[in-house]
Amino acid sequence: MKLILHIGTAKTGTTALQHFLCVNAKKLREHGIHYATPPNEFNFNSIANTLLLTGLDKFRTFFLNQLKVAERDGAHTIIASSESLYSISALLEERNLIEQLRASIPAEVECRVLCYVRRPDHCLESLYNQNVKRGVIGAGLLGDQTRQVSLFTGDVIDFLKIIEGMLDYHRCLSIWREVFGSSACSVRAYEAALPNLIEDFVRHVLDREDISSFTQLHLRSNERISRDVLEYKRLRHEHITYSERNLERKIFELVDKIITSPNNNHEYLSPDERAALLSRLEPSMERLRTEFSLPPFPRFDLEAASASWQPYPGLSLEKRREIEHHYNAVQRQVGFRLERLLIRAASLTRRRLPFLSWLLDFARGSGIRRLLLEATSRFQ
Repeated sequence: MKLILHIGTAKTGTTALQHFLCVNAKKLREHGIHYATPPNEFNFNSIANTLLLTGLDKFRTFFLNQLKVAERDGAHTIIASSESLYSISALLEERNLIEQLRASIPAEVECRVLCYVRRPDHCLESLYNQNVKRGVIGAGLLGDQTRQVSLFTGDVIDFLKIIEGMLDYHRCLSIWREVFGSSACSVRAYEAALPNLIEDFVRHVLDREDISSFTQLHLRSNERISRDVLEYKRLRHEHITYSERNLERKIFELVDKIITSPNNNHEYLSPDERAALLSRLEPSMERLRTEFSLPPFPRFDLEAASASWQPYPGLSLEKRREIEHHYNAVQRQVGFRLERLLIRAASLTRRRLPFLSWLLDFARGSGIRRLLLEATSRFQ
């Protein structure tokens, strides 16, 4: 049995690829490939995120169950995808955790670790937008470990100070290569895989030249919200509780579709800041290119960038009032009011009646909570 462990990185089309693999799971089985996910999920992020909290027991159980299913279906290859695996190793330098992860996979399983990487400054800006949109540093990076922290209110440089370690691709991927073996680890350049990363994956990872038989998805995952709405949301984070972050994200996504003349300037770094970051990381990028046989990242021209750069002017009072008006209107919708009521009732119950936490955990695990939220969404 062969295992392809796709570990990310984030913001390299990972979510779209995972949706593709999930939708085409039946077709993949015809080719002897089993796509491993928990029930009703399109990746195994939820399993990967438990590594820091509960250790490897859940991962080991999940993988052994998936191995049994693959063998039962006559598959020769298992694909498992979670960008959280790269993020954990990058941010926490958890070599020991990766060693334990490898040891939990039966020795007779041939492992291959795959990672896509993107020019670091572009990865930083895309991650910054996503994490401000979601509300919390670490959403998708550190999983449930972020439960006790406040929502992020900093700018892109504050964000860079937190996640710069994960942009050192060579250092992070060297850990995986040392644990799994040089021949077992491969890295592909995100930019070189464009315009169709899914096609790149199918052809170069699955060794299938003809992808026409697979269901093609025409969706864009994790789309950005406009700069003005993002800035307004960032400034509001000190007033938003962690438990209501997903609710707020849905509200702001609707607000973003309503506002007039949205500002879509998503160059969060100035040309000088961009050049400084790339200069610091150049030795790492060069080692990565050499050791993993990667094509060069797209070249950055500081002079041309400085000549064309238009800094974000900031959130004007007029635009702030417009966003605030639409925010207040959207959040008053019945569905959102009911959802907020459910969230606050659950939080109050946990604080005042902690012995009932098991009931709330059961409701969440059984899908009751999801059904209630789906019911409230009909009012939105």
